[in-house]
Amino acid sequence: MKNRNLLSIKKLAVLGICVSFVAGGCGKMTESSIPKLEEPVALNEAYRPVEYGTIGSMQVLMATAVPRDYCNYYSANVNISQIYVEPGDTVNAGDVLAVCDVDEAKKQLQECKDALAHENETYEISAQISDTQIKLWESQAAEQENNTLIATEQENERYDKQLHEYRVQKINEQMALYQQIVDDGTLKAAHSGLVTYTKKLTGGRSAAAYENIVIVSDTDDLVLDIKDTAINEYKYSDYDKKYVIVDGEKYDVTESQYTSEVLVLSKINNRYPDVCVESREKLFLTAGQMYPVYFEKTKANQALVVGKDFIYKDGDTRYVYVKNDEGGREKRIITTGEYDENYTQVTEGLKEGELVYYNSTDQVPTRYSKYTVTRSDFDIANYGVSYSRSDAGTITETCDYEGQIVSVNVKQDDTVENGMLLYVVDTGEGKAAITEAKNEIDSENESYAHKIADYDKQVKDLSEGGSSAEENNKQDEKPDTAYEEQQLKLNLQLLDLQKKLAGADHTYQLSRLQSAYDSISAGNDGKGNISVYAKNDGKVSKVSVKAGDNVEEGSDILQITGNSTDVLQVLVKDSNNYKVYTDNIADVGERVSLELDGTTIYGNCIGFAGYGRQAQRGYINQDDKGVHITGNTDSGYGNAAFYIKLDNGIPDDLTRASAVKFSYVSFKKVVVVPTSIIHKQVNPMDKDDISYYVWKIDGDSVVKQPVILSDYTSGSNTFVLYGIDEGDEICLAS
Repeated sequence: MKNRNLLSIKKLAVLGICVSFVAGGCGKMTESSIPKLEEPVALNEAYRPVEYGTIGSMQVLMATAVPRDYCNYYSANVNISQIYVEPGDTVNAGDVLAVCDVDEAKKQLQECKDALAHENETYEISAQISDTQIKLWESQAAEQENNTLIATEQENERYDKQLHEYRVQKINEQMALYQQIVDDGTLKAAHSGLVTYTKKLTGGRSAAAYENIVIVSDTDDLVLDIKDTAINEYKYSDYDKKYVIVDGEKYDVTESQYTSEVLVLSKINNRYPDVCVESREKLFLTAGQMYPVYFEKTKANQALVVGKDFIYKDGDTRYVYVKNDEGGREKRIITTGEYDENYTQVTEGLKEGELVYYNSTDQVPTRYSKYTVTRSDFDIANYGVSYSRSDAGTITETCDYEGQIVSVNVKQDDTVENGMLLYVVDTGEGKAAITEAKNEIDSENESYAHKIADYDKQVKDLSEGGSSAEENNKQDEKPDTAYEEQQLKLNLQLLDLQKKLAGADHTYQLSRLQSAYDSISAGNDGKGNISVYAKNDGKVSKVSVKAGDNVEEGSDILQITGNSTDVLQVLVKDSNNYKVYTDNIADVGERVSLELDGTTIYGNCIGFAGYGRQAQRGYINQDDKGVHITGNTDSGYGNAAFYIKLDNGIPDDLTRASAVKFSYVSFKKVVVVPTSIIHKQVNPMDKDDISYYVWKIDGDSVVKQPVILSDYTSGSNTFVLYGIDEGDEICLAS
């Protein structure tokens, strides 16, 4: 949930991997003593030993430890009647989480059955029409034109058969889903754990197929989620080495694998799961904690390397200056191999430990003190400045039509039960809808009658020998050949089949129109007065209208709320008193705090509301019916929101409490150094090519050491991702 995990590395270009081996604090390569630092003698030139390292490239992404999520959803479009759980509840596998409107599912099931019957009937008639048409062409003179028509019709038959089979399969799949809901409309927990997300019904009860209704999280099973790096934008799958740093230790990781089916489904739904990594080793992770994940691509492993700026060129010849036994310099021609941004592989001409001359273009510090790198915690706080007690299952009743309120039959603080009359609305739109539905039925009947009359006329004309002037002269003549009798018979069969097809379509369409009419008429007294009844138990927490008010379709009428909870809902808004990162919320399981009368009250984040990208995030779910991409819906709060439980419950008076404090960034045992130690370097040929380095004490020399920085500074300190490590000694300017 933290919106800052894909670091915009200040050294965006790749960094030579050999940094970690050559100068990453993995041990000194010489026995030389540290120079005296009180009055050091340091020039812009120095020596550095040839060492073994790895040539390649690197990317660093940030992962957050979060509980593994288990999504609970319906496989078909439904109307939710009630959700029985709220964020912070603990459930067991098989517990009932929600229930949908079974009557609506029955209606959908019947519509599927009708569609299947119509599909089978019309396909059968259409196939007979096609066969009859082919026979008609075959009975005529064998002309090239007829042969082409026959071949085309046969190809159409094959295509229609495949299309029919596909439609039948899809309808049967939908019927199975709705049948399952009709048999048992409850939604049961797929896994035990903590309820961390529920769909908000304030915006309506409808839920799309595979929309998350409830998410249950296993707080004992933490995974590393690289947020803001969804699978459609992840570019490091071919990197050959991947590891995470946890409490200063390195552990190999692999990404969760995504099949082509998942990628296609993600694209269709425009919901892409985050990249997650896991280790085969047991990692002791802390919920809400962030961990750097390193992706290395190797060009050459365990190669002798020197800095790129150690090497001189003379045409195609490469050479360096090496310190000899007398303390002077000698020119040495070398052969080079692979290279990266900072280092070059030497295949011939140098041996490990030889000291190579280094002439820095940057001013080597002459007055400095020694700073020894350590690992420490690094945190940046965030704040939720708006919070209130969360009420369970708040549902907003909205009007389905434009009209005028006749009566409101409940008032604020009333207790309501399922089936109780809430309000009555007189809606001209309702009257118009009934009239329109009736007109559509009449129009369908009239249209069908015209079609049948036309078919009957064609049959009569054929039977009487045609209606053209030429054919009228032959009305008294009878067909006197077998060919003419066959032609007449086949044409009459075609008209009869087309008439049957029109009848099948008419029956199906009329049934659908009648169903729509019945639905619109339900609850309507015939004068446009529609009564609306409660579908849930609860308490009226808000009434937005009164008798006589004009309302539009979708207008809020009233709210029904369940019981109050011991959960605080926290909104992340801009504040004049705190530095707030409004795109960021606490992670499930993360510790939070609240100051009240000088005392710090602690608690945990126990859930979240969908917002922004979190509402567009995809989740991979697999069951016996295949792989599905599910997603959350937007909370409608307009701000990032999450839920917390305080260790000792909600205080009676929150008016004297401060903002809820949680982590924007939180790392443990990482390299944090004074910002003044770090130096910026701009490529004179490309001003956008910016890199960073420190002056590192290496034996008797002071050398420039490239580093990768995070985007984060806290006070006078900066978090360093790569290049130096615990125990390294750095020049701190005096």
